[in-house]
Amino acid sequence: MPYSRDKADLAMCREVLNIPDNYLRRMRQSNGRLTLDTTEPGQQRLQALLFDCFFSRGGEHRFDLASGRTFPDLLAYLGWVAPQADRIIFQANTAARVTSYLVPYVRTFADQSYEVSGIPGLRLERLTRKALLLHHLPTGGRLEVRENIGEISLQDMQNLLKEEVRGSRLDSETKDRRVPAWTQDHLTPGEAAVSHHWAPSPTTPLRSALLGRANLWWTSHRHRVHLAPARRSNAERCLRWSSGHTTAEIGSFLTDGPSRSPPHASPRLRAPSTAA
Repeated sequence: MPYSRDKADLAMCREVLNIPDNYLRRMRQSNGRLTLDTTEPGQQRLQALLFDCFFSRGGEHRFDLASGRTFPDLLAYLGWVAPQADRIIFQANTAARVTSYLVPYVRTFADQSYEVSGIPGLRLERLTRKALLLHHLPTGGRLEVRENIGEISLQDMQNLLKEEVRGSRLDSETKDRRVPAWTQDHLTPGEAAVSHHWAPSPTTPLRSALLGRANLWWTSHRHRVHLAPARRSNAERCLRWSSGHTTAEIGSFLTDGPSRSPPHASPRLRAPSTAA
């Protein structure tokens, strides 16, 4: 019976992907089937960019320059990821603090070279008591960071704004201080120069789909999941992890059942069958 099948699909996604019921219901189509993937190209490009950052090795990604935490370190603060039609939602402990590592800063040196930390093009669009809605200027994609328990910490928001003020004070002695790009209504030159990181590619739909299914890896302690150079000639990159689901189980989740990725994003990233 279709109704029974729909309930089973809902239960599987709840168990495997750890997505709360109220967000799963938003992902149901009029025919009752679940859809875990956005069809919006810009949203896919943002999610693919976020996937590259979160699944990099700590400190190795070009934008992973903030002090104190690396992109993979932030995974410890995330409870679940819920892809929606027009955004992707991260539930996090200390949502404002997590956001402070994602919003971009640009540091320009005396020789006019620069570095970008955080996600280039990401801007704070709206703040509520429970969530920060971020908008990615070049792709139009959106990321919502929701507080896990209670409301967003006022202290964390004040620290974020203080960092903005500190970073904007440039004088003759601090020309290489990083400045907040996330307060600008346009891309800064430093951000625009790295646009190839969110340019569309054949793997964009797949990387976007994998981010929406991140809990396949994150629910295992010390999973050490990361992207690595591919060893096979017909693969672009390799996704490796050290604990949790087996390669066969991950492959099954991505190709069968309600958690399967769309046909145009068929999994071609190959994971080793042994621990990394």
